[in-house]
Amino acid sequence: MLTPKELILRPKPVPLSEFDLTQTNPSRIIACLNPPAEAVEAGHAIAIPDSTFDVGQIIKQLSTEFQPDLVSLSARVMSFRPRGLYTLNCPTVMKLGDTFHLGDGGLSQMIRYCQQLDCDYHWTYQSAQHLHFFAEARLKNAFWLPASIVLDLYVPQAFEKSYDVIFRGSKSQLHCYRNQILDKLCRSKINIDIQTKDYINSLQDYVKAHIVVNTSLNGDLNRRVFEVLMAGGFLLTDHIRSQTGLFELFEEGIHFECYGNEAELLEKIQFYLAHPEQAAQIAVAGHQQFTDLYSPQSIQQKLYHYIFNNEIEAPFRREHDQRSQTQLKLKTRIKLYELIQELHRLYSTLSILCYQIQSEIVADLVDLPRSDLTHIVKPDNIAQIKTAYTQAGIQDQIALRCDLPTDSSFQLILLDGAQSVDSLQRQIEATVPYLSQFGFLIIVQPRLNTIQRLNQYLENHHCFPIQLSVNLFEQTYFLELGKHGLIYQKTMPEGYTETVDRVANLAINRISSKELIQQHLKNLSIVRASINFLRPIRSLLRRYTRP
Repeated sequence: MLTPKELILRPKPVPLSEFDLTQTNPSRIIACLNPPAEAVEAGHAIAIPDSTFDVGQIIKQLSTEFQPDLVSLSARVMSFRPRGLYTLNCPTVMKLGDTFHLGDGGLSQMIRYCQQLDCDYHWTYQSAQHLHFFAEARLKNAFWLPASIVLDLYVPQAFEKSYDVIFRGSKSQLHCYRNQILDKLCRSKINIDIQTKDYINSLQDYVKAHIVVNTSLNGDLNRRVFEVLMAGGFLLTDHIRSQTGLFELFEEGIHFECYGNEAELLEKIQFYLAHPEQAAQIAVAGHQQFTDLYSPQSIQQKLYHYIFNNEIEAPFRREHDQRSQTQLKLKTRIKLYELIQELHRLYSTLSILCYQIQSEIVADLVDLPRSDLTHIVKPDNIAQIKTAYTQAGIQDQIALRCDLPTDSSFQLILLDGAQSVDSLQRQIEATVPYLSQFGFLIIVQPRLNTIQRLNQYLENHHCFPIQLSVNLFEQTYFLELGKHGLIYQKTMPEGYTETVDRVANLAINRISSKELIQQHLKNLSIVRASINFLRPIRSLLRRYTRP
């Protein structure tokens, strides 16, 4: 059993309850802002002066008996930027957190943060489907360990069943699909108890309930899956995609149950309430699977064995496909994925038409479980792309076709902007009739010299350039593609009377063609660099030419 000495860097004060002061020779020391005096005196904590401290100076303050074998930190607070990590004589390990919404910075900002700190190892406890992005962004040694390592161990207790169905957790404005599901259950005849409780009381309630309902934030493998199984509860969770790793850890129908939509959720609740012995059997099997294979202790050892011995078994260590040949294409794909992932969070379902778009963009989107993907390709390319999707195991998640389905409409259509304007106009003519009212058209990587003509042409199809933004917790986040793409919305033609429900917290503002071109120019790297270079010169000239 490996017991390395670990220095943990934290951006915020750590409460005394997180320290085990009974250990006279701790194997872990936490360096943070304003640590508890008792922890510092016992040798379990050390104070850092600010968020940009020199790690080397902290190392010098440690005793000769405690020289760290590894230094670990987390990509949660992007302003936390310790200096000198590259000078250390031990591995540096970065934990990657929530990459499923923009509230904590989002996927692109987390990748930039990690690139700047340049740690030796990067592991995620819930973002297995984003591992390929981390690897393509050249984050060193990116791998996945499931969430049990971040849970406080709990031994289940025996309780009488006092609830039919429960949900324990947040119902904030961030959780759009979850709120919709829970509101639907409240309006039904299901006896459901919804509360936010502390960690221990929630774990105890999982055993007291016949059924514990879980709904992910945005198609992610969240902590509640592991918490319910650890506590010995019967888990009924939304059916997320295989890319998350859920079905590599646990077997549906054996260790837990899934639902694909509201109707299936109600049906399964009614079934298992009528057959509680089957629910209890699944709960026991799920708890046993968690205990046998995925306990915090075993996962912690997997982490250490990978770092020090380069040993980690499947499914935690994965071969990552290099989908993009250039960093420019990768940045475009990440920005596009972030925008569509946010729309997926806001909409209960999302129908997407990818018209002769690059297959790697389509492959990025398959991990969004409530998206319905249709990829239209040229007839001479279909065999090659079909083979690639089959080899990647995603052929069942994409409708691959050579022609448009005449009986369908789409909320989102993606077109390739790298082609000539004449080709784009033909594709617009073919696809926009299938775009639903108030749906979005995205032109990926457009040519600057085609934007004006495209705007004029799209106006004839009632599609206008827009700017999207989301309000979360009294803060506005802009869903921008910049130089990577243009966003249009199909509006109602004159005389159209049908109404469409707006999505909460999503703001859609029409912008002029001139503003669109200015935004695109501002985001071009050469132009931006020139502006940054000329701005201080212009300031100096103004200063010295004043009368």
